[in-house]
Amino acid sequence: RFATPLFPDRMRVALFVDAGQVWERGEPLTTVNGLRVTPGVGLRFATPLGPVRLDAAYNGYPAEAGPVYLLNNTDKSLTLIPGAPFRPALPPGFWRRIVWQFAVGQAF
Repeated sequence: RFATPLFPDRMRVALFVDAGQVWERGEPLTTVNGLRVTPGVGLRFATPLGPVRLDAAYNGYPAEAGPVYLLNNTDKSLTLIPGAPFRPALPPGFWRRIVWQFAVGQAF
């Protein structure tokens, strides 16, 4: 964390890197081939209520493809649509890949 010249006693800048991976049941936890790492920057404000954080992180990864389900509005059941995987596109441009988070309290 770095003090800012604007409000050195109340505001800090934090640089961070997030890393993580999601596993399915039965998959060994030792594989890291799906590990995703994303950089970010945040502002930390000292307030009478405690720390307030505003973070911006870059996510350059596309969303995972997955199955498509049809919702029956009558009985609220789901039906798998075979052969029609959902493949979301990566948002175009740098700024559309920025993910914002606002939070009150310390990061853990």
